[in-house]
Amino acid sequence: MTSSGVQAILENEKKRELLGFDDENTFKSLGESMGCDYLISLEVQVYNNNVILSASCIHFKKEKPLSRAMASTVKGDAGLDAIEKVSKELIDGLKKYEICPFKGSISIDVTSKLKDSEVEEYEVNCNGSDGNYKKTLSTYKTSEQKWKLDKNDKYSADGNVEFKTYEEIIIDEINDCYSCPSGREGGRTYHEKNVSSANVQGLSNESELYGVKLKDARVELNFMDDDTYTIRIKAASEQGDMEEKQEIKAEGTCDNISENKKIQKKTDVGQNLVFGPFKGNAQSKVLTETGTTKENDEETKEEKTITYKFNLKKD
Repeated sequence: MTSSGVQAILENEKKRELLGFDDENTFKSLGESMGCDYLISLEVQVYNNNVILSASCIHFKKEKPLSRAMASTVKGDAGLDAIEKVSKELIDGLKKYEICPFKGSISIDVTSKLKDSEVEEYEVNCNGSDGNYKKTLSTYKTSEQKWKLDKNDKYSADGNVEFKTYEEIIIDEINDCYSCPSGREGGRTYHEKNVSSANVQGLSNESELYGVKLKDARVELNFMDDDTYTIRIKAASEQGDMEEKQEIKAEGTCDNISENKKIQKKTDVGQNLVFGPFKGNAQSKVLTETGTTKENDEETKEEKTITYKFNLKKD
């Protein structure tokens, strides 16, 4: 739509309002025809010597005002001052909305480590003599995720992820009074080792917009009234190869075993992380932060370290 076309629509709307018609959908239709996301509506009302100024910013798609401002004044220089006041209040009210998108790089490293050992032990008795039962469960697990994202619009992002994981679980069991299916009891040792490892690279691209595949990475900035913000990163990797190995060996009075298994599987990894709050608002020209957080899961005993760095700017 050309500027002359816009002017013609506004002139027509002015005539309609003078005749008593007031259609709330007029500005919405105008915004849609111009391909706009937002509309700033200004209104001036004069009553004798008083002037009432009002302004609002409306999001067309959500059909709701994002910011409002109003002032009542008299004609002359005071009216000019009121215009400045209303303008400032209107823009200040938009501090928590990312109207102009921040773009830039985001890196997140997530490492986790678990090393644990549990022992179960007690006395047993069989065949007229005392014995011992002991079971040891050893767990070792480590993983590393490297997310390199590029925020290229209000929510969408591109980039890459590298994910490596290794897990080893070992069970050793000594039982001096193992019960056989026949009812006989005697000594038996049992050893089991389970190892799994995976290597994954690349972001998933299962999302789709207008028939085009998109990377499964989203970055959302949430601006709050106290001039602080949080950043949420949601991303998912492609599926990669995972290998599982199992070794079992048992020797003793019965149920002897010697097995080796190998299984190939697929796996992926995803993250939904929130960082902040940090100082800043949607009017800031640059949002940049670095930091490290550490977590200890009391239930799984896993130690996790998350290091983040982002540098976002407006075009």
